[in-house]
Amino acid sequence: MTATADTEIRLLPPRNDPARLPALALMVLFPLFYGALALYLGADASWDLRNYHWYNAWAYLTGHRNVDLMPSQGQFFLNPWLDVPFYLLATHLPLKAACFILAAVQGLNFALLFMIAYATLAISRTGHKTLACALLAGMGMLGAMDIAEIGTVFYDNVTSLGIFLSALLLLRRLDWMQKAPEKAAVRYAALCGIPSGFVVGLKMTCAPYCVGLCIALLIFTPQMRRCFLLAFCFGLGVLAGFALAYGHWGWYLYSQFGSPTFPLFNIIFHSPLLPSDSLLLDYAPPHNWTLLIFPFLFAFKPLLVNEIWWHDLRIPVLYGLFLWLIVQYKLFKKRPAGGTTLADAGPARFLLVAGAVGYYCWLLSETVYRYLLPLDMLSPLLLVICMGMLPLPKQARVIAAVVVLAALMATIYPGNWGRRAQWPEKMADITLPSVAENTLVLMAGVDAYAYLLPEFPSSLRYVRIQSRGFPADADYGINDLIRRKIDAHKGPLAMLIPTRQIPTAEAALRPLRLTLLRKTCRMTTDRLFEDRLDKPDDQGNDYPQAYSLCDVHRPLR
Repeated sequence: MTATADTEIRLLPPRNDPARLPALALMVLFPLFYGALALYLGADASWDLRNYHWYNAWAYLTGHRNVDLMPSQGQFFLNPWLDVPFYLLATHLPLKAACFILAAVQGLNFALLFMIAYATLAISRTGHKTLACALLAGMGMLGAMDIAEIGTVFYDNVTSLGIFLSALLLLRRLDWMQKAPEKAAVRYAALCGIPSGFVVGLKMTCAPYCVGLCIALLIFTPQMRRCFLLAFCFGLGVLAGFALAYGHWGWYLYSQFGSPTFPLFNIIFHSPLLPSDSLLLDYAPPHNWTLLIFPFLFAFKPLLVNEIWWHDLRIPVLYGLFLWLIVQYKLFKKRPAGGTTLADAGPARFLLVAGAVGYYCWLLSETVYRYLLPLDMLSPLLLVICMGMLPLPKQARVIAAVVVLAALMATIYPGNWGRRAQWPEKMADITLPSVAENTLVLMAGVDAYAYLLPEFPSSLRYVRIQSRGFPADADYGINDLIRRKIDAHKGPLAMLIPTRQIPTAEAALRPLRLTLLRKTCRMTTDRLFEDRLDKPDDQGNDYPQAYSLCDVHRPLR
């Protein structure tokens, strides 16, 4: 056996071990199970899909990105690369097949969680260890938020693959990085950062976990110089991965809108299109003592961190247990009975630090629970690690861990952003109203209906004059850009709006000195719509039953 192999942590049962084949079989079968579960739950019909995930991919692939402006509201400015694969699948395969494949990809998290658990747990019998790792990975994949996202296009359980891959690569050679030649160790750390950096480029909400892994590297060994170099080079790898995924998009936003992250972080980049202090956060973090008890608050008020009702206590229980361990170790100086824990010290400490830092970075950014999904998925393993550090006999710790995890799984209530019970053949099927070629179609309100636009003639162009975070009557530079784009259009104007929001459209047109001609309104519907999705009492979230395409009068100038 080579010196390198001696210092690698096992991620699977050894070759020729009877437990290896079941472990590999589970890694293959679980993604298929996830795909089947997506078919059972129904097709994604969430607000986010209807607002931007479908439109953004279509606009990027067809060139509409360069001629439209904000049909998908503020999400128009997000990197579309994450949306393109599903769009291509769903436009070349039956929608059922596309969702099955998407869910199967999401199910690959199981294999990464299994191997992370195998690298961490201190169980001598490989059969028992394999069973424990499979159960912990399965529990991680079947939390309330995880079930809500199966087969959907929120992608928090797709970008998690990059976070877990970086964590797994680091865990695999955690000991080796302390003993190997310095240049080899730092090169390896840099390579480990690329997967997590890449998914941050696809979805910036993954950034807290990169910070967590970086800080965990910084303190995982007493060798301060080496720790600093490893953490620094891991960060360089993250930046390289980020540049690969986001570089093209950052340049596009900078060249078109004056900021590489527009409309986010304008307090840093100062695009003239928005106020320099704009944050555009739907769920701003708390700024007082409630920071310390925030998990206990959203345990009972989940709408603090989410748009829909759900229930899952895994993060609050983990947080409370983690705080207790700090008190136990620092104040009472108590250690596990016999000095043994349920996990190996190095990997366990690394994961706990990475998870804790990742949580606090999430807490100080935008507190949307979906963005906490990687920690949510890892929490069953982290709970076992924490339970294994309690000052109880080993058997009592094992029993306590089993009871706690079983109770958590028994009390979950999955969320639902809206699913179609009957699987449609495609994303939308509209009754097409008459519309002249080269029409500039205006949009208003905060409803999600950009998903309809690919069904209209390709010669049309679209500009949204009102949306979430961008009020039509505000003195923002973006509204000046909208006016210039409308003024530059020489063809006819029209307004596409949910019929119930025609008064909203008329109000949004007034600052532009435009008039909606009600007598010209032609009705269009999505024949695949459902009248009970998301939150039917919230008119910004449910499906409108009908849309109107109305001519817009522009006075002579």
